[in-house]
Amino acid sequence: METKFTEQEGLTLISEMIKQARNNFRKGSGNSMIFYGLLVSVIAFIQVMLAFIFTKSGINPNQTNWIWCLMIPAIYVGHLIDKKVERESLVKTHIDSIMSSTWSGYLYSIIMFLLVIFCIGFGKKMYDLFYLLIPITLILIGFAEFVSSKCYRFKPYLYGAIVMWMGALACIALMWISSPILSQLLILALCMFFGFVIPGYKLNKSAKENV
Repeated sequence: METKFTEQEGLTLISEMIKQARNNFRKGSGNSMIFYGLLVSVIAFIQVMLAFIFTKSGINPNQTNWIWCLMIPAIYVGHLIDKKVERESLVKTHIDSIMSSTWSGYLYSIIMFLLVIFCIGFGKKMYDLFYLLIPITLILIGFAEFVSSKCYRFKPYLYGAIVMWMGALACIALMWISSPILSQLLILALCMFFGFVIPGYKLNKSAKENV
């Protein structure tokens, strides 16, 4: 026998599904956030130390930028972490799909942004554009976390977004000091730890509590 839903019943069902999905995170959901956050924080901190060492040794400190090539295999590792969490999850909600698309869109946007900045910067010798790399990256991460916070109603995401946006403003405010890039790297390390690693731990904790 076919069951017919009224409009009100349909809206109620959708509302209950959304409520059930929110704060009902999959176990290990924050693993990739913790991985990326720690990795970027460590790389940024190591680059700052290497820059000081290279400068004292008479080596061009710009050579330390090559350390970011570690992010290429790291993206694949992060993908494997996400796939593992997805395989072990019993339920994947519509909100999970939206969030997955949001973060995929963030990754594509970052890649396109880097291509544009490097092509214009090196092609036109407009090297000052490189000062935008870190603040724009932080803004985009903040946007993705803000969207996630609204969909999941998970406050650590919102706090993470605020940390990222404040970090971007701090990067701009420090552009006129003697070593703005080094300062931006330190800000990036702090933002990724407090705005990405910490929410990741909170996410995993929340997932365990809902198992």
